[in-house]
Amino acid sequence: MYEAYPWQKEMHESNAKIKFVQAGRRAGKTRSALQEALRQIREASINPVQFPGKKEKLTAEQAGLVPPIHIWTVAPTRAQMMQVWNEMQAFIPKHIVRKTRSKAQGGGRGGGFKQDDLHVWLDLKDEKGNWLPNRWRHSVFWELKSADNPEGLQTVGLDFLHMAESQDIKEAAWNKVRPTLNSPGRLGRAIVEGVPPESSQHWFARNYKMAKENTSIRREAFHASTFDNPYLTEDDRLEIEEEKGSLTEGIWERFYMAKQPEGAGNFFRNITKAYSRGAYEMMGPEDGSKYVAGLDIGRSNDPTVMVIKNRVTRTSVFAFELMKTDWSLQLETIKREAIRWSLEEIYMDSTGLGGKLGEDVLYRELMEHSIPVVGYNFTPSKKYQLFLDYALSLEKENVAFPESWVKLISQLEDIAHRETANRGHQFYSVSNGHDDWVDAECLALMACDPAQDVVDLLTVPRSKRGIKPINSNYRNKSSRLLRWREERKALEEEGTKVL
Repeated sequence: MYEAYPWQKEMHESNAKIKFVQAGRRAGKTRSALQEALRQIREASINPVQFPGKKEKLTAEQAGLVPPIHIWTVAPTRAQMMQVWNEMQAFIPKHIVRKTRSKAQGGGRGGGFKQDDLHVWLDLKDEKGNWLPNRWRHSVFWELKSADNPEGLQTVGLDFLHMAESQDIKEAAWNKVRPTLNSPGRLGRAIVEGVPPESSQHWFARNYKMAKENTSIRREAFHASTFDNPYLTEDDRLEIEEEKGSLTEGIWERFYMAKQPEGAGNFFRNITKAYSRGAYEMMGPEDGSKYVAGLDIGRSNDPTVMVIKNRVTRTSVFAFELMKTDWSLQLETIKREAIRWSLEEIYMDSTGLGGKLGEDVLYRELMEHSIPVVGYNFTPSKKYQLFLDYALSLEKENVAFPESWVKLISQLEDIAHRETANRGHQFYSVSNGHDDWVDAECLALMACDPAQDVVDLLTVPRSKRGIKPINSNYRNKSSRLLRWREERKALEEEGTKVL
């Protein structure tokens, strides 16, 4: 039994043609959209419509519309379609789901929920199984569509459109289905729902803002946070509040408070504080300091970037970028800086290692030269954790880098995040740029000690969540450090200048 929450009731009572809903997780946006669809079905089944050039309003039977009532639910991917599909099966009253009938009975099409191509036929009956008035208009065809291929969304006339998780749907898909609401004889109503997108320039964010600022009979905006669900228990609320400590402020506000972040990317926030803390690029190491690094290996047209940090202060002090450079030269450059800075650890992007590509050769060569590299495989979940840890460090102001590093700053400002099906994560560049500097910076931070204002460095060991060295010999770090220092000393005794 559906009982509307206060915000849902307000939304249902609105006569706006298109309703834009930004709501947090567990706020009830999907169920409210399904209920709105059922309400609009009833209206479409009872009320005739005005056709262009006709003096009188016509029913679907008189107009020959096929199907008489047509509904779409559009989700970003098939996996997200299945989530709505499962919700529909639990939500739609069983007595209106069409059962298989013969053509003589007015059927001829299969009944029930069709999982092969995700559709269902509904017949408008009361709870006793009696037909409602205007028998021909009882046939409701409800389809689920994926927006991952906008060109595959065939333009048809719709009585009702439900856009689910709109923050992850491309504007091309919205532009493809929007005209379906203007077809003669169709009711042409819609609910467009989701959490606020990362970018305020996303089509869903723009349309929501327009509807909020200029409410009309054509469009209206509705907002609900997770906490607007009156059925959350106290345990639910405590659990949700606990999540706040493990998320960035931006993610928390989007997914739970349904607040739109400002700017373009905004996964990383408080960036200005990081480069205004007095950090500067150093020409060489300071006595008594310990250094670590992050290394992002360039592939195709991407540069190789290495960032060096002070292990204790978590401040970036040096970096270099190599574009379209031979692997042997990259090796010598990395080796030289590792010796010069006496690097204790280098966290390296190891995604795809294991073959005979250049980066594999580079990794093996670094190991053979006793360079302390640790592989980090950029799976979606690990990359999310890596970026999340860095974003939290930015917000807590315990990471720093030079203001002159404009590439790092611009990339941090440009990176956006979207949640995929099954609570997966995907990062992308708003401007279709690179993230190599960000990768190297985040990997370098992973090698640093915990922030001094968070834990006692003398008593608490470092934790590297999600890190697993890809070499089995990464054990005896002290002996390897000794070999680097001996190599550096030997070079100096030979009169070789160590940069």
